[in-house]
Amino acid sequence: MKRLLSRQITVVVLLLLCGAILVVSCAPNADEPIISPQLGTLLALREAGEEVAALPTPTPVLLATLSDEQIYAGLPDDIMAALASADPASAESISLNAGCIGCHKLDLNEQSTGPYWYHMGDTAVSRVPGESPALYLYKSIVDPSAYIVPGYQDGLMPKTFGETLTTQQLADLIAFLLAQRQ
Repeated sequence: MKRLLSRQITVVVLLLLCGAILVVSCAPNADEPIISPQLGTLLALREAGEEVAALPTPTPVLLATLSDEQIYAGLPDDIMAALASADPASAESISLNAGCIGCHKLDLNEQSTGPYWYHMGDTAVSRVPGESPALYLYKSIVDPSAYIVPGYQDGLMPKTFGETLTTQQLADLIAFLLAQRQ
């Protein structure tokens, strides 16, 4: 009887020891990139034999933290002048008439073939490094191939909006998109 009890205790202790080893071996390494915007790049560099360390995910910069100069830097003078009297509320009819809403959505629950406009003001801040949010939006409208958002296809958006929309309509759309923020 003592022998059977001794064996059972030994089996339980071994099972607990194995369980502890499994738990410890499954603990994540804090230096390993698990979920990171740079994960694909880091894994490719590792496969190429390069020594890499995970980079911290940058804290997003919000539009509200930028000065007007930072928001509008680089815009053409005529667009800057039109922005002074921009009417973001007219963007709904402009985007309807120009067909923008066929591909761009504010609601993340709707199917979209173009980048979502949800929080676009804040998104535009860091979309193209070194480019102001307003300039990014302006270029995206008049030269949609200048920067292709990852995951979206080039060539779907007409490249004629620079000629078909007036300066004021462009300014109204830019003002509307900049107003879409957290």
